[in-house]
Amino acid sequence: MVVLESIVPVLILIAFGKFLSVRKFFPEGFFKELNRLTYFWGLPALLIYKVAEIDLTNDSGIGILYTLLIVIVASMVIGYACVFIFKVPRDSIGSFIQGSYRGNLAFVGFPVVFFALGTEGLDLGMFASGFCILFYNITGVLILILHAKGQSQSPIKAIWHHGLRNPLILACAVGFTLNLLGIAIPVMARRSLESVGQLALPLALIGLGSGLRLSELKGQIGLSMVATGINVAISPVLGYFVGRWLGLDAVSLKVAVIFLACPTAIFSYVLADILGNDVVMARNIVILSTVFSIVSLVLAVALL
Repeated sequence: MVVLESIVPVLILIAFGKFLSVRKFFPEGFFKELNRLTYFWGLPALLIYKVAEIDLTNDSGIGILYTLLIVIVASMVIGYACVFIFKVPRDSIGSFIQGSYRGNLAFVGFPVVFFALGTEGLDLGMFASGFCILFYNITGVLILILHAKGQSQSPIKAIWHHGLRNPLILACAVGFTLNLLGIAIPVMARRSLESVGQLALPLALIGLGSGLRLSELKGQIGLSMVATGINVAISPVLGYFVGRWLGLDAVSLKVAVIFLACPTAIFSYVLADILGNDVVMARNIVILSTVFSIVSLVLAVALL
């Protein structure tokens, strides 16, 4: 019953977003703007006040971070091994590797952790997620530049424009600065941030559901499935064993596994397009990982 109470609200919101999209309840382009609102304002508001108030010395938060980073690097290594095993085309390597390890913590991880574990779980996950979002953006840009088709853009300039200027990273930077300086957010400002941030969690899931379009799958589906499998199947299993090895408590372990069971971030598709990589494969991985992550997330909540 606890599992159902945790995961069913998530599935309902995703299904609700798909229903609204199919029924054309809103004008065309509405959900794109909704996702922009969530990405540029809702989730950053949540991150600012949460990160500003977390305990940076909490051993559980640090343990979650270590678990995530170890598994993320392992997933990247597995991804490159698969590049050689399955002979991934040269111009698809960047999209394949990024899709095999980059998780959608903000749009999927935060809402699922919140519904499954409440504020306690979300607070624990905030510390690790801030560093992981930064890691995802820097490594994602570097990998895509390394395997780009005729890309001559400076890596440092690309990281700044497409990685470090990410609103989620800027929000984490603000939150960590306030935290380290011991500056308390004024009550009126905090309540405003909290209201906008809480709005972002359900809107992120509704927007995610509205963008699920299996009809857009095409191209090398097999390779896209391999990258998807690494991201939403192998990663959470590795996360469980690494977390146990590091001695995470039950709640922290569940937070880490949920984060690692998240689908490939939607922004990876945008970056693949901007930086001259295989856009079709990037889109396939986002769609497939989103669909299959529903299974992995349900299992993560149910089995732990």
